[in-house]
Amino acid sequence: MLLNHNFDWGPAGSTTRFTGVPDGCDALLLAELLKQATGDHLLHVSSDDLGMNRLADAVTYFAPGTRILKFPAWDCLPYDRASPNTGIVGQRIDTLTRLLEESTRPRTLLTTVSALLQRVVPREAFSGATLNASAGEQLEPDALIEFLI
Repeated sequence: MLLNHNFDWGPAGSTTRFTGVPDGCDALLLAELLKQATGDHLLHVSSDDLGMNRLADAVTYFAPGTRILKFPAWDCLPYDRASPNTGIVGQRIDTLTRLLEESTRPRTLLTTVSALLQRVVPREAFSGATLNASAGEQLEPDALIEFLI
């Protein structure tokens, strides 16, 4: 079965699309593109979350060390009685904040059709809203309090 996969890759202002890539070969193609990329970023739109996660695992196999950002769709409808899964909310926020970071390494954004159709908050909402800390690192209490306020 042939699935349509669209990859946008190339210098700013240009687009290269690959369609009709057989299922399973899409990860190999992405890995090859990443090897040739020099600071370019790749976007892959899967039909669903299952396909997106499968592709992430396969790309990691073919191109270890690849920086993959996943942007899943909400698991509920707008104005639904159920709240979205906190893991999905966290992953979406993490991806949006990482997209704001400058990166010299190529990164691959994997998402789904549904996620692309859902609105996101403006980028200004995440600007300056992150604090990087690692285990064992000493933080200034006043700076932490100021950040949390």
